[in-house]
Amino acid sequence: MINIRLRCKTKILVVFIFCILPICVWSHGGEDHSKRLPTEGPKKPNDSREAIYKDINKEYLKTIKHIFKKSCFDCHSNQTTYPWYYKLPIIKGIIDSDILEAKKHLDFSDDFPFKSHEGPLKDLEAIKESIAKDVMPPFKYRVFHHKSKLTEKERKQISVWIEKSLKQFN
Repeated sequence: MINIRLRCKTKILVVFIFCILPICVWSHGGEDHSKRLPTEGPKKPNDSREAIYKDINKEYLKTIKHIFKKSCFDCHSNQTTYPWYYKLPIIKGIIDSDILEAKKHLDFSDDFPFKSHEGPLKDLEAIKESIAKDVMPPFKYRVFHHKSKLTEKERKQISVWIEKSLKQFN
């Protein structure tokens, strides 16, 4: 009986430490992107925006989307796979809030160009920065989703795609 209570208390403590406490430490931080100016489309006069987006999306679907599905889609799309602990009332609210916040910034649900409050060029630059700093997926997510951490090969693949895509805007 004591063993069962101890295990139960231990599980509750682990959930608290890794799910609730990190919100204070690793949350978004309230950065307001809405004051940034939206980016313009492609600079090349003979290229239409849609043609460039189509080329970038074609490469995205071929080489990058499967990586984002593994590491990003739970928070940045409408294709969330909820963990077993999602049913806990407090945890459910935290996860729902995190997903809502993540999708405000970047939503991969409809492929490239992604839905965001920036624009395709800024989205690519933001993803590039996140990859370089290794901040996505966030630590609090990786604790329970060990396979979501990007490998060096995946990070390189994403960086190459972004560099190639950004060149199309110049």
